Amino acid sequence: LKSWIRGRDLGARASQVALWQAEAMAPMKPVLSEVTSLFNQAMRSAFPGIQEEAKIIKGNPKFGDYQCNNAMGLFKDHGKTLGFAQPVGLAEAIKKGLPENDVFSDVVVSPQGFVTVKLNDSWLSRQVGNIVGHEIEYADTAGAKRVVVDFSSPNIAKEMHVGHLRSSILGETLCRILEFCGHEVHRLNHVGDWGTQFGMLIEFMKEAYPGFLEGTGGMPDVSDLNSFYKAAKKRFDEDEDFKKKSQEAVVDLQGGGKFARTAWQRICDVSRKSFNEIYERLDVRAEERGESFYNDMIPPLVEELKARGLCVESKGAMCIFCPGVADIPLMAVKGDGGFGYDSTDLAAIYHRLFIMRADWIVYLTDLGQETHFHMIFDAAVQAGWHRPPVTRLDHMGFGVVQGEDKKRFKTRSGETVKLVDLLDEAVLRAAQEIESRVKTQDEAGTEAFLKDPKDQQDAAEKLGIAAIRYFDMKQNRTSNYVFNYDKMLDPKGNSAVFLFYAYARIRAIQRKSEVEPEKLPVSELRVEHPAERELALKLLQFPDTIEAILEDLHLHRLTEYLWELCNVLTGFYTNCKVLCDGPERNSRLVLCEATRAVLSKSFDLLGFKPLERI
Repeated sequence: LKSWIRGRDLGARASQVALWQAEAMAPMKPVLSEVTSLFNQAMRSAFPGIQEEAKIIKGNPKFGDYQCNNAMGLFKDHGKTLGFAQPVGLAEAIKKGLPENDVFSDVVVSPQGFVTVKLNDSWLSRQVGNIVGHEIEYADTAGAKRVVVDFSSPNIAKEMHVGHLRSSILGETLCRILEFCGHEVHRLNHVGDWGTQFGMLIEFMKEAYPGFLEGTGGMPDVSDLNSFYKAAKKRFDEDEDFKKKSQEAVVDLQGGGKFARTAWQRICDVSRKSFNEIYERLDVRAEERGESFYNDMIPPLVEELKARGLCVESKGAMCIFCPGVADIPLMAVKGDGGFGYDSTDLAAIYHRLFIMRADWIVYLTDLGQETHFHMIFDAAVQAGWHRPPVTRLDHMGFGVVQGEDKKRFKTRSGETVKLVDLLDEAVLRAAQEIESRVKTQDEAGTEAFLKDPKDQQDAAEKLGIAAIRYFDMKQNRTSNYVFNYDKMLDPKGNSAVFLFYAYARIRAIQRKSEVEPEKLPVSELRVEHPAERELALKLLQFPDTIEAILEDLHLHRLTEYLWELCNVLTGFYTNCKVLCDGPERNSRLVLCEATRAVLSKSFDLLGFKPLERI
C-alpha cells in the first residue's frame, strides 16, 4: 500500500517543494514580539533564578504603546523571597534590566507596578520606511511546515450553493496566508465523487439520455444534473425495480465496469466544468482529490488496523472506538460490508500524514462535522499516524449563512441559494454602486473614472466578489451570520467597498503628487504628528495580526485589522495634509505608500483585486 501510493505522489511533491523553496521569504518582525524579546531579556537580567516569560499587552495610548504586567504576579509568588515590599519595586528592577536599545524612547513605571513603554519615533520611521520599495515578507517563527488544507469539497452532480461559499473562500485565504508565511501548502479539494448515489444517477441518466455515452444523446449541464439527482432519488425511493438496477450499477461502478465508469467520469467532467467557473470567479485554486482517490486504499488499510487490534467488530460493522471524543464509533466498514465517509476520511488522513508526510493538516467544514473530524484525529493518534506536537491537526469549523429570518439562507421558494446566483447578484449591485458614483462625479465636476461600460463591468466584478468575500470573512468563523447585500456594499460601513475607496484615495493622492512611489525619498520619512505616529504603529502591527492567525486560524483578525487601519488612515488625512508645501510633503507621501503596500498585500491574502480608480 505504502509503496504504491508513494509512487503516485513523488513527482508532484518534488515540483511543489522546488516552487515552495523558490518562494520562501524573509521575515517581517511583529512589534509585539520585538517588545516581548526586550522584556524577556530584562526579566532574565533582573531575576536570573526565575523562569517566566514577559507578559506584554497593548498599552493605553494616553500612557504608552505597550505594557509589561509581570510585576504583580512576581510579587505575589516571589516578592518576600526577593526582598521587595511592593510590586513597584519589581517593576523598577524590570525597567533597569532592559538592555540598551533604539526601540523604546520612554519607559515609565506606574505606582501599581505596570511598566509602560513608548516606541521611539525614529525607530518607527525606519521600520515603516523598510516597507516602501520592498516586498512585504513574513515567516512563521515556528519554521516552515508542509501543510495540507482540505477545503471547498462540493458534491459531484450537484451545483455549488451558498453552503460552499465559506469553505471555499476561507480555505483559499488560509492557503494564501500560509504560503505568505513560508509554508509548503497543498490545497486539496475533497469532492464527493463516489458512493451509492452514483448508481441511481447513472441508471436515471441511462433512461433519460440513452445515447449520452456515445455522444449521440446530448449531455445535460450541471443544472440538469441537479434536477436529475432529485428525480433519481425520488425514483429510487418509490420504484423497487429502479432501486434494484441502481444498486447493480453501484456494484458495476465499484467493480470497474466500463459502462458505469465511463458514465461516472462523464458526470464528474460536467460537474467539474461548473465548479471551475465558480472557482475562477472567486480566484480559488485547489487540486481535486476526491473520495474516489482513496477507494483502493481502504481495504488494505482496514486489514492493517484489524491486525493491530484497533479496528474491531461491533454489531456486524468494523469499528474504531474513540471514547475520549464520542460514544459512537467510527465505522471503517459498514454492516453491509460497504465503505462510507468514515472509511474514506481514515484513508485520507493516513495518506496525508504517512505518505505525503504532512506536518499540519487543516480541514474546513461546517461546525456540524466537528465531532466527526475529532474522532478521525483520535483514530490517527491511536494508529500512530498523528504524533502531536510533531504533527498538528485542526478542524477549522464555521457557522452557517442565514437569511433575515435567522434560518439557513434560501430562496423565496425554499430552495438552497445557488452560489452562482449569489455572485451574480453581488456583481449587479456593485455595478449599480459604481454607476451611481460615476454619476455623482460627473455632476460635481470632479475627476471621473470608469465611464466605459466595459471598465464598469470589470470593476463591478472585482468589487462584487470582494464584497462577498470580505463580508463573510469579517465574521467570527464559528458564528452563524445573516447575509445582507446592503451591508455588504455599504461604502461607509465595514465593507470591501470602504476599503477599496481608501485604497483608491491613496492612488489619487499619488497621481496628484506627480511623484512615482518608487522614487520617493524614504530617508525623509519623519513620524512626528500624533496622527502620523498612530498610522505608523498600526502599519507595523500587520505581522502581529498574521502571527495571531497562525495560532487560532481566525481569519477575521485580518479584516478587523484592515478596518482599523483604514479608519486610522482617515484620521491621518483629517489631521495631516499630505500634498502640502512644507517639508512634511515627502514624508507623508512615504507614509501613504507604506499604507498602500500593506493594503495591497492584505487584499491579496484575502483574494481581492483592488481598483486603482473608483
